[in-house]
Amino acid sequence: MKLTTQTIICGLFTLALYACSSDNASAPEQVLSQASGNNKEQQHVRIEPPSETDSIPESWLEGNTITRAIMVDYWCVESPEHPDNPMWCLPHRVQQESGTVTSMYWGTSDRISCELAEDTLTYAEYLSRDDSTVSKTLSRSAANYVADIAEVFRDSCEAEGGTFTEDNEAFLECEVKTKTRECEDCPADLPRIYSDPNWRLFAEKIIKPCQIAPAL
Repeated sequence: MKLTTQTIICGLFTLALYACSSDNASAPEQVLSQASGNNKEQQHVRIEPPSETDSIPESWLEGNTITRAIMVDYWCVESPEHPDNPMWCLPHRVQQESGTVTSMYWGTSDRISCELAEDTLTYAEYLSRDDSTVSKTLSRSAANYVADIAEVFRDSCEAEGGTFTEDNEAFLECEVKTKTRECEDCPADLPRIYSDPNWRLFAEKIIKPCQIAPAL
């Protein structure tokens, strides 16, 4: 099994963010060392995966900033079930009372799910190829387990100025426009970033059915 470590590589984004902000705490990842020199230099942050525990890591509830300036090496194992991809990448998993909570972050996407015996509830967001929009999705089945979650999702989408759609049979969708970074002397091609203001709200709602003990 490959070492279960997650590596976040921040290149131009980290350099520009550091240079254009007077508050280093605003960066989405902890700054461990300052990169200098040309834009090809990169900054490395190594994060250990959560240990075997029945507690949901706080980072899963906080969510992650998504951007094209971040690449993630995720937990991968040898998998004979996937011959086309011998190193099959799996989400982190935490067993709860009634199901399993999983989390997967790829830099340009973030997802948290509650896997029940007969259903999987998911809240996720994906950055478009040109990083101009973020598509946020909420599984329709979540409405069967969490009261008013569909209405709250729609209202939060509209509050962000997003476009809410119900065309997909499996998911409710919200498309939010990303914004260019406004900072002095920033490069014109600086990758856009998006931090979901409602991640914790929906993450806690999504995982709740997995945390409730099954009825006897």
